[in-house]
Amino acid sequence: MNWFRQWSIAARVFVVLVVILIGGYLGGCLGGTGIAGDEAVRIARAEIDFVPQHTNAELGRKGFPPTAVWGITFWIEAEGTDGGFERRTAVEIHADTGVVIAVHHNP
Repeated sequence: MNWFRQWSIAARVFVVLVVILIGGYLGGCLGGTGIAGDEAVRIARAEIDFVPQHTNAELGRKGFPPTAVWGITFWIEAEGTDGGFERRTAVEIHADTGVVIAVHHNP
């Protein structure tokens, strides 16, 4: 540890910051979730009242401190329009517990 004391203050601050950043990156990226994507889609499907043409599932972070959340989107494309939706619903699911956080309807 004596060699660390001989470094300049700037070098010590740099090393400490690198260690913190690497620890934070690995802790956030390698942290597993309790609910897999397929399970999140199954849970979210119970919250909608239509048969979707398309489904999308994405894992993200929400809030501070960040909480892992599955964002599941179901939609039916509108016929005859360019890029419109007949029905669209997004469901937010807590990635560790599987609890439905919110349901966003956009008919």
